[in-house]
Amino acid sequence: MSAAGCSSEPEGAGTAPRVRWLARREGALHILTNTSLMGPVLEAFRRRWPEIRVRLDDKNSTRIAEEVRGLAAAGQEGPDLVWSTAMDVQVKLINDGYAQAYRSPHRAAMPDGSVWRDQGYGLTAEPIVFAYNRRRLMTDVVPRSHADLLRLLKTRPELFDGRVTLYDAERSGVALMQLSADVQIYPEAWSLMEALGAQRPRLDTSGRRMMSQIADGRMAFAYNMNQSYGASWAARAPEIGLITPDDYHLSVSRVAFIPRNAAHPNAARLFLDFLLSREGQRVIGALGVRPVRDDVDAPVRPAAPGVRPVRVGPALLANLDQARRATLLTRWGEAMRHGVRAPADPAAP
Repeated sequence: MSAAGCSSEPEGAGTAPRVRWLARREGALHILTNTSLMGPVLEAFRRRWPEIRVRLDDKNSTRIAEEVRGLAAAGQEGPDLVWSTAMDVQVKLINDGYAQAYRSPHRAAMPDGSVWRDQGYGLTAEPIVFAYNRRRLMTDVVPRSHADLLRLLKTRPELFDGRVTLYDAERSGVALMQLSADVQIYPEAWSLMEALGAQRPRLDTSGRRMMSQIADGRMAFAYNMNQSYGASWAARAPEIGLITPDDYHLSVSRVAFIPRNAAHPNAARLFLDFLLSREGQRVIGALGVRPVRDDVDAPVRPAAPGVRPVRVGPALLANLDQARRATLLTRWGEAMRHGVRAPADPAAP
């Protein structure tokens, strides 16, 4: 349950006066991220605190983790805030001691499973959905659930052969995390993976390329796509349809933490409080991304039934256990043996 309605909920960022003063004195904020929604969020923050210079580095989750570890090992100052979609990698960094604790004044308003040890904060609650091309899959054959998809793959393979795309779990940490969750939730997950693999799927690491190919009809169906990202494409490409599976769907977060060696920790606390405040959550919601707080009016659809949140916490560490990872990837590789790997360069067609 959220306690957001309680009278202790602060106005605005709610950051303690001394932290605000120190943040202004620091005058800078360095953010390391792999999320695509930072622009409008940063602009809203700058309007509130124009005296704080913000620098943003956009890197993939693997490079983010390498930089955090490398700077700490060298005894150097690190970034001030790390914000990433790779939930398990973020939790691993926190577990390994690279984060500092900060109890935000908005902590009580956060849903269960969105905060871990007052160090890792999940800022969004984003459904994982199916995407499809409306010309290639008519309404009467669009799969509405994982079970429906499995049935169609077996009984109508001509609809999907060579026209299915999904993230490559061997090259994408986010895809591996979602695979792990699917296997734990859905008893027929491996049967579904084998049925997808039998269709000569394109295994990709670029969401932009995947959605572009759904839009132009080269691909008919994309498995496990972030809804907010898919919706940003569907808004300008009416050929794209999105389906939230009605048996279950994953809900993932973009997780943020303040490194223990942050050069400007008070500016990071102020920014984190802004992100967690009603104002910051509304800015996130205005981008078409579901905010994590359930007490914020945002122009996104209410959560669909069957949501299975991926919780911010130690359970995610299992995805990074080397033996378990090897087992998952070996079986996934066998299921996808007929798959075609997309180029590593995301700019390639």
